[in-house]
Amino acid sequence: MDNSDIFSIRPGEVNDANGQLAQLADRVRRVLDAEALNLTVEPSARDEVSQRVASTLNDVHTSFTKASDRGLRQIQDVAGNVRTHTDRVVAADEGQAV
Repeated sequence: MDNSDIFSIRPGEVNDANGQLAQLADRVRRVLDAEALNLTVEPSARDEVSQRVASTLNDVHTSFTKASDRGLRQIQDVAGNVRTHTDRVVAADEGQAV
């Protein structure tokens, strides 16, 4: 039975999409790094409320940064896995040992 019509990919298109995914992760990283100072809150006064508000907002920023770092690592992992599997499919199609 010929299985060539069951699974088919266009490696060039997959690599293009994968490159765009990696570029997206890089762009998000650059924006987050560039905006880090703008997202750091200084208390507007020395009173307890101002201190607490600034501290809470900075805690939220820290938490968001950690979560976004995990997300970016996952995007990079996906891009790496897609690249590896695409290379293996191409190698298999060309009759090379995988």
